[in-house]
Amino acid sequence: MGVVKGAGMDLGHVPDPRLLQIAATFSELGAWRQDCGVAGVLHACGTSYQILRAPPDSLHTLADCWALLQDADRDSVIAAQARCEFQGLAYALDLRLKQRATVPLWVRVQAEPVLDEQGRVTATQGVFRDISAAKLAEASLQESEMRFRALIEGVERVSVQGYDSQRRVIFWNKASERLYGFSAEEAIGKKLEDLIIPPEMRELVIAGTQQWLQSGVVSVPAEELVLRHKNGSPVPVFSSHSMQRSGSGEALLYCVDVDLSERVQAEAVRHQLELRLREAQKLEALGTMAGGIAHDFNNVLGAILANVSLASALLAEDHPARQPLRLISRGGERARSMVQKMLAFSRHAPHSLEVIPLAEQVKDNLALLQASLPPRVSLRIIEADESLRVEADASELQQVLFNLCTNAWQALPVQGGKIEVGLRACHLPEDRPELDLPAGDYAHLFVRDDGSGMSEETRARIFEPFFTTKPVEQGTGLGLSVVHGIVRSHRGAVALESQLGVGSCFSVYLPSYTGAAVQAPSPGTQAHGPAAVPAQIAVRPQVLYVDDDEVMRLTVEGLLLRAGYRVLLCASVDEALASLAEHGQDIAVVVSDYNMPGRDGLGLAKAMQSSHPQLPLFLSTGYVSEHLQQQVQAMGLARLIKKEHLLDELIPSITQLLAGGSAPRSW
Repeated sequence: MGVVKGAGMDLGHVPDPRLLQIAATFSELGAWRQDCGVAGVLHACGTSYQILRAPPDSLHTLADCWALLQDADRDSVIAAQARCEFQGLAYALDLRLKQRATVPLWVRVQAEPVLDEQGRVTATQGVFRDISAAKLAEASLQESEMRFRALIEGVERVSVQGYDSQRRVIFWNKASERLYGFSAEEAIGKKLEDLIIPPEMRELVIAGTQQWLQSGVVSVPAEELVLRHKNGSPVPVFSSHSMQRSGSGEALLYCVDVDLSERVQAEAVRHQLELRLREAQKLEALGTMAGGIAHDFNNVLGAILANVSLASALLAEDHPARQPLRLISRGGERARSMVQKMLAFSRHAPHSLEVIPLAEQVKDNLALLQASLPPRVSLRIIEADESLRVEADASELQQVLFNLCTNAWQALPVQGGKIEVGLRACHLPEDRPELDLPAGDYAHLFVRDDGSGMSEETRARIFEPFFTTKPVEQGTGLGLSVVHGIVRSHRGAVALESQLGVGSCFSVYLPSYTGAAVQAPSPGTQAHGPAAVPAQIAVRPQVLYVDDDEVMRLTVEGLLLRAGYRVLLCASVDEALASLAEHGQDIAVVVSDYNMPGRDGLGLAKAMQSSHPQLPLFLSTGYVSEHLQQQVQAMGLARLIKKEHLLDELIPSITQLLAGGSAPRSW
């Protein structure tokens, strides 16, 4: 309740009573006057009775008026009236009536002293005004504002800020505190451009908001922006802008910002997943191509190496052609190694799984590698969790470690450097989509160097087969692609961190061992005994060889003839079945290529199950997949030979089979 002070009324200028009556009627004011002193009488118009809800002729003094008020307000108006009478101070108070109604009843009383010529207070006069409706509207407005403020404050993910015509903060909700890092106390009174606007946007924002505030029109009602957090980090938002006017007519700017961080992060993750998907599809296509090339290449290698061996056997030890043949053989062996790397990348080569203590494996492999490194290269294990075990192919893990360490060594400068290897346990969460691994416990093997590092372009292609940054004669580009293929075939992942000029760190994640080991069967494991061929035979055994490649047919024919066997050659499964129908009783063993047009080697094996169930069959192929290996074992074939090993293994295998006993072959 407020008190209004003012001077007393000059009695020399009293208006016409009729005019006062007209004013009282139309202004809905209840006028009153009371003389001072003990005998002072109250003169109140009829409107005063209506406003105070007083019975007729019941108001004789102001004390009768005050009796109609609530107790909490009565003392204050009595004190204000006393000051008016004795000190000549005017007042204005908002008071509540005691009478009950559907809504609270409010009365505003305004009073001033009446002074005589000597300036003494002789009376007080004033008006009553019914302000119940105004108070009700004010309460409703306050309630509405409170609800609105509570709503704005309670919206956790929508930032709302208000700015005055000088771009100073006048409103800053809780969501704004969380989004931008400034508390309301820190933000209120500060300018927009000093809080959340990045430096490069300040001039544009200042000019734009000034134009909006001056014109009262927001030219860009909504847009996506990247604003600034208190710590300087970017804050992506969708910002809506609205212009309002204050009660005084000042233009106010309100901004409603929705945090887009999760969407931006999701889009970034989606982009990374799309890149990884494209990369995986590319690597898969390259792997399929590599597997096909390896098969055909192994056929060629088998023919080359076999014919080199045949030619060498026909020459004397001191013949000058032996040296070129040795060089051809050496080149063929190197090509064979490259084929194995291609198969490892394409994951067509099967592996033998066993439970391996990984720390022991790493230490043993690094001890072997240490001897081949120059003194300027420091290779050391900085940590090794002895408890970690994985289910893996030991030879393939050795190749992974050797390839990574060799790559690190070759990245070091001429003056040398250091390679650090570590092994630790880790738990990968599900929010690591870049690894494409399920959540769980993993062994984390890393190889870190302080070498030249890699550019972004190099990192993007580092696992592609045949991609290399080395000179032509110094690298095949298969080392890291082989690592990728081996690790993926072990249900793991490879991650790379590298900075140009600083160094690189390759991380290999393999599932920690939690169950029983799985020992992959050997391709040559025999489920049953060999075919019935006597150990000492009077007649040379006849071998049926089936291959669609003429060079391989002639090469194998030379090998078999040189070993003392008779040979029958066929170019297809149909030819082989026809030969078996005619000469089956004279054939001791069948050797067939797997991959041929029409029916393949397994098709021949299925046909022989019915026509010649006791006749042993060797299957030869350019690459041995796990699926093929399982099929061979399920059908009980005598032997599965890799094409590039045909020269070394075919004759000993046939000899061993034919000399091994008379147990019938079970298909």
